[in-house]
Formats: sequence, structure tokens, C-alpha cells
Amino acid sequence: MSETVCDPLFEKREKLVMRLMPYVQKNGFSSLKMDDAAKYMDISKPTMYKYFASKTEIAESLIDKFVLYVSHQMLAEAPPKLSPELQSQPTAEELKFYNESFAIAFKLTIKLSFYLTDVLLQDLNASYPDLYAKLAGAIELCKNKLADYFNSGIALGVFYPIHAGLYLTQSDLVFRKILDPKWLMLQNMTMKQALMDFYKSMKHQVFYEKWLDEDNSVMGAYFDALIAGMRAYE
Repeated sequence: MSETVCDPLFEKREKLVMRLMPYVQKNGFSSLKMDDAAKYMDISKPTMYKYFASKTEIAESLIDKFVLYVSHQMLAEAPPKLSPELQSQPTAEELKFYNESFAIAFKLTIKLSFYLTDVLLQDLNASYPDLYAKLAGAIELCKNKLADYFNSGIALGVFYPIHAGLYLTQSDLVFRKILDPKWLMLQNMTMKQALMDFYKSMKHQVFYEKWLDEDNSVMGAYFDALIAGMRAYE
């Protein structure tokens, strides 16, 4: 592994293929032409062929990046199962701990929806089913860890007994809607307002009232940074 990472050719391929990520998230792979790939990589077509012999190699390289990110970094970010002994009334430390862990889980569902768009997943499944299966396996591991977290909160009596899959699906669908500028305009909402309102509503849906902390100031700052990052990413 270390030899591969230190390989100058490998490192260059990594940098080049990352430049295509915004395009494939919006358009998938099937519409990508090699001329366009070279354009987005900001290199000549002959130079591109020194690194990638075909569009399939480009797709393989980029999906490997996605898989690595989801199965390592995202999986590591997912909150662990809840296990501390509970008091009859939550202490300030317990309130902080459980609400912070929920914020981490919420942030992770946002990342999954933002990076793995419907267009990308559907097009990948149609164009490169083997690569889709690899990516889907990594996503499943991440979602299973999130489900374990929510199920442990239910078992402790911190969360309402809502099926974890329902929460994850709802979060994914609503966040994808919030990303749509036309929908936001129709609702007369800013993206930050929509994100904050959705976050608050999910907390009230998930937590039993005595475990709910209404202080959401930290998430307000997070949403500001998230929106700025999205705009820069585009």
C-alpha cells in the first residue's frame, strides 16, 4: 500500500481524477466524453492518455476514491453505539454527549447525500454495475454503523423507537430536496434556514423530550461553513 501511495504516477492520477468529481456528481459517467474529461482535468488529451487509457479507467479510479472515502473516513466519523449508564434525569454532561453524537450522525447523512448524488448512483449502476456494487457495499457499511448508533439510543430510552432505516431514508430524501435551489425559492427559504429547520425537526422526532438539548448554535456555524464549501466546490 505504501509503495502505491508513493508512486508519482498514482499521485498524479489521483489529483487529475478528483477534478472530475463535480462533473460526475451532476451528470454521471455515461455522458462524459474523453475530450471533456481532458478539459475538466485541465490537460491535453494526449497527456490524459498517459494516465488513463479509457473512460473505464477514469471511472474505476474515481469510484475507488469514493469507496476509500466512505469506507474509511466516513465510517470512522460515524458515532459509536451509545452505552453509558443513564440517570433518571439526564445530567448536563449526558445531554451534551447525546446531542453532540446526534449532530455527528446528522452531518454524516448530509455528506452521504451531497457526495453520492442520485444522478451519479443511478448512472453508475447502469453504466458500470460492478463499480456500483463496490460503492454500494461501502455505503451499506456506513449506514449499518449509523443504524447501530440509533438502535443503541432506542435501547437506552434516549431515542424514540423509530426504525433506523426510516430515519436514514428520510434524511437522505429531504436533504437532496434542500439542495435544489428551485425548491428553496418556491418555499421562500434560504438553504441555511432549511437545514436548521430540518435539523431541529429531526431532533424532536428522534429524542425523548427530557434528552433534548435545544441549543443549536454549533450547528448554525457548521451550516455556514457547509454552504460556503458547497459554493466553492461548484
